[in-house]
Amino acid sequence: MSDVILFSLVVGIGATIALDIWVMIVKWVTGILPTNWGVVARWLIGLTQGQFILNGADTTPPSAGQRALGWAFHYVIGISYAVLLLLFWGSGFIHHPTVWPVVIIGFLASTLAGMFILFPGLGAGVMAHKLPNQAVMLLYLVVAHAIFAAAQYGLASWVASALSY
Repeated sequence: MSDVILFSLVVGIGATIALDIWVMIVKWVTGILPTNWGVVARWLIGLTQGQFILNGADTTPPSAGQRALGWAFHYVIGISYAVLLLLFWGSGFIHHPTVWPVVIIGFLASTLAGMFILFPGLGAGVMAHKLPNQAVMLLYLVVAHAIFAAAQYGLASWVASALSY
């Protein structure tokens, strides 16, 4: 059980940190703003009240509590993708990670979740179709999640080698 927890935390948190570093680099180079996790928290709070799409009426900056909730959600989701690898491919994946599960979960599932859950939930529409820069945002999402998946695989391989000693 400790291997499962170690794997889930290292791969989930580590890959999410890699994603966040990439997002900071993109912001620095291009000016594209990263996801506002405080706004995501507003959406999450709205979900508990039956509001599935953020209406955007609240334009005040997110509170510290909202930002904390949003960031916590972001990292819990990253850990959840690591857990999904084990749920679908078994605990043997911890010691013998392969690329295709990471492509399916770390890249494909996470990218589709952004396109079909997060974008619509935040009011940007399915596949960000309501945004003026839709193509840029989709490319941004795809590249960011490719980096997330690559980090998942790299960290899973590192965990496997660390546990083999």
